[in-house]
Amino acid sequence: MFKIIVLILLIPALLIGQKKEETKFQKASKYFFQKKFEMAELLLREELKDNPENRKAYSYLGDIMLQKGQYDAAIELYKKAVDLDPSSAEEEFRLGQAYYAKKLGNVAVDHYKKALQKNPNLKYAYFHLGLSNLMLLRDKSETIRNWEEYLRAAPEDPQYEKIRRAIELLKDPNFKIPPPDSDIPIEEILHLGGDILKATEKKDSAESAGHEDKKTVKQLEDIYRDDDLN
Repeated sequence: MFKIIVLILLIPALLIGQKKEETKFQKASKYFFQKKFEMAELLLREELKDNPENRKAYSYLGDIMLQKGQYDAAIELYKKAVDLDPSSAEEEFRLGQAYYAKKLGNVAVDHYKKALQKNPNLKYAYFHLGLSNLMLLRDKSETIRNWEEYLRAAPEDPQYEKIRRAIELLKDPNFKIPPPDSDIPIEEILHLGGDILKATEKKDSAESAGHEDKKTVKQLEDIYRDDDLN
């Protein structure tokens, strides 16, 4: 009897010492964070074969397709994620980015607006609404309105002054937005440069704390992930 009791007491301790085996999705996430996208893609596809209702797997895979410039594939994956969770603002935002990449301004704007309806705190959607109106639709008033809303929502943005000055230039009645076929980049005219926004990369739960300090400088169209969007 004494031996049985001792063994029973030892079992929890033995279990604590064992590492729980990682799932395919967890492994894929780690590869994703390490920018080992080929391995991440392989595991995500395997995960979706086993678990076709894993919304995040569709979303991560959509990000990889977006990075690779396969915009139609990214759109299809984001739409599947939205179907699984219609309340998710993240994938609506992603759809906006994918359609922006395809230079479909009106469709991109529609998805950014849907993202804000689902999550009014999705502040970066305001910037991208302005960006779509500026770069694709050439609409000064909508660019100004959305960028002003963005600055109200994100006064801590290190690029605050650049965006504010760009808004002032756009408000000048003598300022004309160059046509889409112009050789002069709009960013150059507005003195924005390529570092107007910091891209936020997807972080796993262990890295989520302090994510605002982990932004990296990239181009205007960069990808944003999860809670970094808020």
